[in-house]
Amino acid sequence: MEQINSVGTERDELSDFEKIRRIPYLFAFNILTAAALLCTVTSPLALFAAELGVPKDRIGLIGGIMPFVQVIAVIFLPIVMTFGHRRVSAYASLTRYVCLSLILAAPLFAGDADMVFWTLFVAMLGFSIFRTMAETAIWPWSQEYMPTFIRGRLTGSIALAYLPVALVGSVLVQLWLDGHEGIERFYPVFVFGLLLGVVAALSLFGLGGGRPRPGAVPGLDSIRAMRVPLGDRNFLLYLVSSGSQFLVYIVINLFILLFFSERLGISSGQIVLMAAFVPVGSAVGSVIAGWFVDRYGTRAIRITLQVLQVAMLIALMFVNADMPGTIFIVGLIFFAFGLLFPSAIGVGSIYMLNYVPPANKESYMTLAYMTDGLTAGGAAFLAGWLLEFLSGKTIVIAGASLGNFETLFALGAMIIVLSAITFALLREEGATGVRDFLGQFGRGSPLRALWGIHRYAALTSEERRRELTYGFGEAGSALAKEELIAALSDPSFDVRYEAIQSLGHLPPSPAVVRALERMLAYDGLVELQYAALNSLGRIRAVGSGEAIARFLDDPNAILRARAVRALGDIRDLRYLPRIRQMLADDPETDCRLAAVSALGKFRDEESIDGLLQIYRELVNDAGSAIGEPRSKVVLLALAKILDCEESFSREWRREEKVLGHRLPGLFSRLSDSLRKRSGEEHSRLLMRAAAALSSASTREAFSALQATRPFVAASGHPEATIVLKLMDGTRDIEQPHRALLILLALSMRPALVQSRFDERQARSAG
Repeated sequence: MEQINSVGTERDELSDFEKIRRIPYLFAFNILTAAALLCTVTSPLALFAAELGVPKDRIGLIGGIMPFVQVIAVIFLPIVMTFGHRRVSAYASLTRYVCLSLILAAPLFAGDADMVFWTLFVAMLGFSIFRTMAETAIWPWSQEYMPTFIRGRLTGSIALAYLPVALVGSVLVQLWLDGHEGIERFYPVFVFGLLLGVVAALSLFGLGGGRPRPGAVPGLDSIRAMRVPLGDRNFLLYLVSSGSQFLVYIVINLFILLFFSERLGISSGQIVLMAAFVPVGSAVGSVIAGWFVDRYGTRAIRITLQVLQVAMLIALMFVNADMPGTIFIVGLIFFAFGLLFPSAIGVGSIYMLNYVPPANKESYMTLAYMTDGLTAGGAAFLAGWLLEFLSGKTIVIAGASLGNFETLFALGAMIIVLSAITFALLREEGATGVRDFLGQFGRGSPLRALWGIHRYAALTSEERRRELTYGFGEAGSALAKEELIAALSDPSFDVRYEAIQSLGHLPPSPAVVRALERMLAYDGLVELQYAALNSLGRIRAVGSGEAIARFLDDPNAILRARAVRALGDIRDLRYLPRIRQMLADDPETDCRLAAVSALGKFRDEESIDGLLQIYRELVNDAGSAIGEPRSKVVLLALAKILDCEESFSREWRREEKVLGHRLPGLFSRLSDSLRKRSGEEHSRLLMRAAAALSSASTREAFSALQATRPFVAASGHPEATIVLKLMDGTRDIEQPHRALLILLALSMRPALVQSRFDERQARSAG
């Protein structure tokens, strides 16, 4: 029996392709439903009731009934489990608009405010009951019809698509109502909204899945199954975080209008105009948050948004009527509110979709739905009571005076902090931490990377993709990591090559390292393997030593050489003996020079004799045209071991640019050091050699340096032994290169200075 149920479940499960193909129905349902509500149960219904003489307190009761009815969602679970999500949500959505159509009968009782109220109340009660039934089904169902990998972007796209509907629809409704007279002017708006709602409900049949699951908990057992989420501590933490976030959103959304009206003296018309920035901010925030959620998980995005929420609430405490440009500040606050709060709630919903186990999704999501209803229903009442209680009173905290609104904002900030802390404690596999997420904006050029990502997603030619992948490397931002990893599978060889190179310019991460290691397995594509070795070394992938080291025995000399250099970059000491061996016996000079470079990075003093041997071979090579630049590779490695690499490189570049520009000065300083320790003869010898360095010959200068050996040998400097090895190992060179003279002069001077210091110490003791 279990096997049959499992097969049935797999057969009913939609593929990602099928889910994506049906996404237009999801857009239609969400946009048409929002437009229907805009024409019915929002401001038109409140104005309709007011013109029919319903008191304000009763209008508030009518408007507040929806969230309270969410508490009874649990009683609809047996129906959902029996008939499936799609049928229950679609038919319940249709029925709620049938119930709502009763509002059209309210004018029949004009003059009797009680009958009007009860007519509207019954209509809204029926609407709210069937709305709760529909959403009890559609919340768990969304786990089936929304592809996991684009849930964030899908949520943002729906919000963005609804934005023009919200703005244009609000304007059209307002123009219609203001341009006509009589209670009958509400009928076209209501009828149009009801028709949109019916079409929206019918669009649900176009979505996939939602059938009764074989083996699902039936009847009253589905209510008893609520014990499962109630016993899940992680989910209870989520409810605390979600409920506290939702509470602050409801409170600020309700009372920020009064704050601007009472404290800043802004007219109702201006507030309504500025409030239009809320859906704009909400659309922008949903798009941005959704894009990041699909890439990095929910934790970092949600907590970042909540930190910004706290900053906004604290800033609100300092807003006053004396500030310049008040109307622009209000518009900015409305935009920030829409940007931060709805998107944070949406991110939390995506976490729930990803976390909730499919076998128990109904009980989990019903519990969350009920909790949000209790929060929304109680938050407005408690906040209103608090504002009324603190009206005319002042609270002093740490010397700061807080009025009723300021106290409300401060409490909201503290509750958001609690919500962020509890969300940080949730389990989320593979999610990026807040520090790592924000760190991606602190290195490289994140704006350039984001713009490149946008352009990379468009239709591009091979050459354009190649340029963009190269640009990602120049930007150096980890934000482009996903695009570069995806580019490793591009049909173009050049794009793959540039992607590997660019990954080497990003901050190291496990995903980047894994991607580059996979490229090492591209046997036969030497260029890609070479680039991957180079990038692993560049990012210092210390855990990739074994993967790199397998190329030390590769028959291709280019790959052997690059592997050695990469091991030098990551400083993997396990392979130091093998690199020393390559220095001595590899048949290819390129590989031996790569070993030279790696040993310099290791600062391996035991390899100095071997380095000097290969240096002598290179400088005495008959092909001096190529021997000279190769030999300087050895000198650079020796400079690293002697810890004077930066000085050596700087002095050599300047000397190479202008012959005789730096060497005479280095010899003069050596001469001064010798003169101060009674080495007059050698000092004069060095000065004569310095004068001769303006010509091409270096033999006299080299002999003068070698003549100072006794002074170096007498030094107590810890690196004197290495300097002596360098002097002795190069003594027989007939025409030493100027780079060698620079290295000798730089490495000898500390030893000679140490000798002078030792002499002074000895005289003082005597």
